[in-house]
Amino acid sequence: MKWCDVAGLALKNALRGRNKTFLCALAVCVGIASVYIMCEISFNAQQQITDQIEKSGMGGIMVFAEGGDKAQLKADDIRALPESVPQLKAAMPIFSKYGTFKLRNQKGNMMLWGVDEQLAEIFNVQLLHGRLPSAEDVRECAKVAVVEETLALKAYQRENVVGKHITLTLDSMRESYEIIGVITSQKSGINALIGGDKLPTFVYVPYTTSNLYTGMQSTGQMALSCETGSDAEAATAFALQQLAHQNPDVKFSAENISGYVDTFSSILQTVSALVTLIGGISLLVGGIGVMNSMIAAIESRKKEIGIYLAIGAQKKDIIGCYLLEAVIICLMGGLAGGTIGSGLLYVGARLIDMPFQFHFEYLLLAEIAAALCGVLFGILPAYRASKMSPIAAIRSE
Repeated sequence: MKWCDVAGLALKNALRGRNKTFLCALAVCVGIASVYIMCEISFNAQQQITDQIEKSGMGGIMVFAEGGDKAQLKADDIRALPESVPQLKAAMPIFSKYGTFKLRNQKGNMMLWGVDEQLAEIFNVQLLHGRLPSAEDVRECAKVAVVEETLALKAYQRENVVGKHITLTLDSMRESYEIIGVITSQKSGINALIGGDKLPTFVYVPYTTSNLYTGMQSTGQMALSCETGSDAEAATAFALQQLAHQNPDVKFSAENISGYVDTFSSILQTVSALVTLIGGISLLVGGIGVMNSMIAAIESRKKEIGIYLAIGAQKKDIIGCYLLEAVIICLMGGLAGGTIGSGLLYVGARLIDMPFQFHFEYLLLAEIAAALCGVLFGILPAYRASKMSPIAAIRSE
C-alpha cells in the first residue's frame, strides 16, 4: 500500500468512530491543556519574580569589614582595589544612614546611600531622567541627589523633577540637595515580593557628601563587580586576600548578591519543570485511554484487518495505518487542548488584571508532545494488529 493510501485509511478510521475519537481526543485535550497551562503559569511566575528582583537593583558583591570602628577602610583604598585585583571591574565604598526627607509637600523616612560614579556599573540602575553622580561630583562633594520616580510622582505628579531641590535631615542636620537624576524605584521590586510599601524612600548622593553626616572618611562596607564572564568567586577571594593583607586586624566577609539571584532563578526553573511534569501526568492518563481505545478498535476490526492482509497488505502497512490513526486522534486533542488552554489563560489574566506573556513555542511543544503520545501509546495496538493471521482474523467473525 502507498503511504497516501495508508494515511487516508487512518483518517477514515479515525473519523468513522466518532464517539471513540471524541472521547480519546478529549482525554488528550485535557492532558495537553494541563501541561500547556502549567508551562505558561510557571514560566510567567518565574519571569515576574525575576523581574521584581532585578528591579530591586540587587547585584554585585557586597563586602563587609567586621570589628567595629577598627574595621573602617579608607574610601580611596577601596576605589583603588581594581588596580591590584584581576577581573575586578569596579569597587565602590558604600555609606548608608536613615533619616527624613522633604520634597515639596511630601515628607517621610528615607535611606540615604552614599555612592560614587560607579553606581551603574555595580547595581542595576535604570536612569529615567537626568544623570547619575559623576567623578567630579564625588571629588567636589557636590550636594546633588538621585531620587526614585515614585517619590517624584508623589510630589510633582510627574517623573522628571531634575533641577528641583530635596531637603534631607540626618541626626538633626538639614541640607538642601539639587536633584540631578531620577531612576526607576529600586525598592518597588522588593515591595512587590513582600507586599505593601514597607521600605523607606531611597536617596543617592556622592559618598563624599554623605561624609558630612557620618563625619567619617572611611567605611566598613563596599560593593564590587567583576568583569563579564570572569570567575566572580575567585576574584572576590583574591580581593579579600588583598584587603586582609592590607588590614591584618580586620575580618572580611562577602556576599555575592548576583550569585544569589542566579541561584534563585535556577531554583525557580527547577520548580517550573517539576510543576510541568506534574501536569504531564494527566497527559499520560489520556495516552493510556488512547491505547485502550485502539486495542478495542482493533478487536472489533479483526475481519477487516484479515481482509487487508489477505489481499496483499504488508505488516508495515497495518502498523502504519493504526499508528497513524492514534497520532491523528492525539493531534486533534492536542490542538484543542492548546486552544482551550490559551483561552483560559487569557481570560484568567484579564480577570486578575495581570500582564501575561504567551509563548508560541510552548503551543508547538504541546502539539509535538501530543504526536509523541500517539506514537508511544499507539505502537503496541498497531503491532498487535500486524501480528494477526489473515485466516484466523477473517474467521473470528
